[in-house]
Amino acid sequence: MPINVVNIPYGNKNPYQNLMYSACKPEFCLVASKNAPLSTIAKADFQPDQSIIHIHWDDRLFPNPETEEQGSEFRSSCDGLRQYQANGGRVIWTIHNQFAHSEGGETDYFRNIRRELANIVDLIHVHTPHARQHMIDEYDVDPDKLRVIPHPSYLGVYEAAEQTLKRPLPLRERTHFLSFGTMRGSRELERLEDAAKKLTNRGHDFQVSVVGRVYPSGRRLMRRLRSNRNTTVVPERIPDSEIAQVFSNAHAYMLPSTTTFTSGTAMLAQTFGLPILGPDIDAHKHTTPEACHDLLYPAQSPRGLIRMMMRMLSMTDKELAEKRQACLDFAVERSPHRISSDLKRALSELA
Repeated sequence: MPINVVNIPYGNKNPYQNLMYSACKPEFCLVASKNAPLSTIAKADFQPDQSIIHIHWDDRLFPNPETEEQGSEFRSSCDGLRQYQANGGRVIWTIHNQFAHSEGGETDYFRNIRRELANIVDLIHVHTPHARQHMIDEYDVDPDKLRVIPHPSYLGVYEAAEQTLKRPLPLRERTHFLSFGTMRGSRELERLEDAAKKLTNRGHDFQVSVVGRVYPSGRRLMRRLRSNRNTTVVPERIPDSEIAQVFSNAHAYMLPSTTTFTSGTAMLAQTFGLPILGPDIDAHKHTTPEACHDLLYPAQSPRGLIRMMMRMLSMTDKELAEKRQACLDFAVERSPHRISSDLKRALSELA
């Protein structure tokens, strides 16, 4: 019989969890949580066929409480986890981000939750060596608890892998830059807007597409982007059926954030052969092939992004095709099946 691994919470809009478990059968079976409070896992009826719990997105699971009653839910959850372990259950926790995605960011409450969970769980999964060191330095995590398993690519998710890997370089009548995902402040898209504006004012011909949901706080930036004749904004979540087309039409991916911790969209972009333009920080270096590290610029350089965009504009098709192939090879190296096999080994330690 397979061992059920209950993922709490489970996200059905993002294929990440299904990718991570794609090679775990028949020994382990991903089970979606039913949104029950963690405190209920100590109850007897949860025990018989639930041997491992896999915690994700702790900031979403334990948001900053607005009332004292909400604050007590985390304490009850910790008690439930400890009782679950006493009953023979094991717990693994994946660290997805450095700070909470909410406006609160890294509050004392957020840090206290992380410190408490780090003490309770049996294993902690991070995606990069940079994230591993962060958990050691900031939360005094025992290194023996940590497992580095990279974020998988998206090969075979939005179209057949063979189709993705054999697609030729898109025509370059205009070099096409892409940014994809929810327009949060942490993505620092103001840097993209400023670089695109300066290149446009100098008479360069190119295209920047910004695709993803825009919150009210991002509407002013969206208007500035739209005022540039070389930029377009699609301010909404696009259907999965359109993702392959959006990425396959672009030549490079813009990732100007200086605080990236884990970037699933970087792996998505490289799955379609788009090299990453972004700051030279550990999180980016650990998520890109070495052959493309020369497209990462000094993080504190005010002109770094515009210089890389200019380099991309002047790059020959031959050189760009080489960067593209390096990204595709990287996507194969981090294919879901290979990465999932690493998770399977970690789960086997718990079983």
